[in-house]
Amino acid sequence: MPSSAIVGLVLGLLGGLCLWATEQPPPIHCKVRLPEQFNTHQPTILPLLSPDGRRLYVDRKHHPGNTGGVRDPDEIWYAERLPNGGWSELRNVGPPLNTPGSDVLCAFSPDGQQALVFGIYRPDGSKQSGFSVSRWTDSGWGFPQPLRIRNFYNLSQHYYATWSPDRRVLILSLQRLDSYGGLDLYVSRYDSLSSEWTEPENMGPALNTSGMEGSPFLAPDGRTLYFFSTGHRGSGGMDLFMSRRLDESWKHWSTPVNLGPEVNTPADEASISLTPRGDTAYIVSADPRTRQPGIYAVCLAENLRPLPVAEIPQSPPAPTTALRLFFAFNRWELSVAAQQQLADFMRQMEMDSLAAVLVEGHTDDVGPESYNAWLSRKRAETVAQELIRLGIPSSVLQVASYGSSRPLVAGTTAAARQQNRRVEITVRYRSGAPPQ
Repeated sequence: MPSSAIVGLVLGLLGGLCLWATEQPPPIHCKVRLPEQFNTHQPTILPLLSPDGRRLYVDRKHHPGNTGGVRDPDEIWYAERLPNGGWSELRNVGPPLNTPGSDVLCAFSPDGQQALVFGIYRPDGSKQSGFSVSRWTDSGWGFPQPLRIRNFYNLSQHYYATWSPDRRVLILSLQRLDSYGGLDLYVSRYDSLSSEWTEPENMGPALNTSGMEGSPFLAPDGRTLYFFSTGHRGSGGMDLFMSRRLDESWKHWSTPVNLGPEVNTPADEASISLTPRGDTAYIVSADPRTRQPGIYAVCLAENLRPLPVAEIPQSPPAPTTALRLFFAFNRWELSVAAQQQLADFMRQMEMDSLAAVLVEGHTDDVGPESYNAWLSRKRAETVAQELIRLGIPSSVLQVASYGSSRPLVAGTTAAARQQNRRVEITVRYRSGAPPQ
């Protein structure tokens, strides 16, 4: 039997053990080293499974097949799941994500259509420190667009990030002037009014120590956080821990729990990502006898898994109303018809119950993205000014612009482009106060 098929059977047994574990108390004894295509080259780190489970991405450091060869410190590679449960050979993800510099894939959106990656990408192939978002297209991953994070800096050569399921909150692993030790965990929130992310805030002493905390992975429940630490009590240098968010501040967390001897070893466990079911994780670990590093699949004890989404306290969604306005090519002025649409829309609003009015500008795909970003902002600001003139308080307005990055209709036909030249207005009301 081919080795890939044997590994497929072993991983299938691992999945069976995880199913068995849901009906039994911990400890759980299942830890399987992945096939050698993942582990022959070292270091290979940061395993990250796509949300559909079909691709496993890794970071290969100084691999001869990297864009910059053995001098290239980090490059994104991936393997695809085979019908027998095994994995294909690793493939370089290629440009635009990979460059001659350091390239790292950090997180996916729940639908797998967006990827959070390290670095601010420049057209000439160079990069600067920061983070960007790439969108999946018919031809693969698109050119990453930068996240504007206020007062972003990092005093360490190491870094990592993850985000919340709604992609409104970033958790960053950085070293800054207010760090407790080396790398600390920080939180940054998206400000829709400025289309920027807030300055990173230290997440506090419950998570951070005088050691290092890194490789955060936030589960789909938005509350269960996994990370490595050298400062919390563990089995060796770096151990993996779990903590749960206690409130909406993102700065109050439960005491981190060590994932235990079935996961952690006296060597370094440096990164973790979970499968969609949350009962299994991919980690960087080491053989307990030879201390040879590699990527492993492990089962998680039930008390260490993410919370079922149904068990997460949910506030009732506030009701909304919406309007979409369309624009002529390369124009941002409101037509007479659009002005009438806005006036009619205003008459439907319950002014006393307004919580927020979100105004989002968009363009088609014609022209350079820098110009489209400006044009979409101009359209959104024009609509916002008209809303203020009609009586909307400026305090509830939130203005955002996306250039051509969020098309309403796919394609490059004249009809598709007309639909994409738009401003979308979403009105949110306080919960319990729906519009009439």
